[in-house]
Amino acid sequence: MIEVKKGIYREDTDGAVLTVKLSKEFFEKEPIMQAIHEYTNDYTVSMHPLPENFVGVSFSKKDNIEFNEELVNLFSNRVIDYQIRRDILKDSGHIRDIIVEYAYSPIKKKSN
Repeated sequence: MIEVKKGIYREDTDGAVLTVKLSKEFFEKEPIMQAIHEYTNDYTVSMHPLPENFVGVSFSKKDNIEFNEELVNLFSNRVIDYQIRRDILKDSGHIRDIIVEYAYSPIKKKSN
């Protein structure tokens, strides 16, 4: 198992399946699933629980597409991106909601 980024590991495989392990300490289910969705056109992708507080994401080839190191790096970056977006939304989503509500509120006309 090789650490790709903090909390993300690549498992060596037989060439038919590539598995990425993600730590539940850093990543939630929804961001992982959002990242998986981006790869379903080219790969058969499945998510499964693993021991020791990890989630496994396995990629199987479709057609003649080959695995490469770039797949692991791109997938890792997408998961990190979606997790950061989710964390920011949790922390400041209420501020965004207030701004949107104000922006779309009706304008009060003054009486003359």
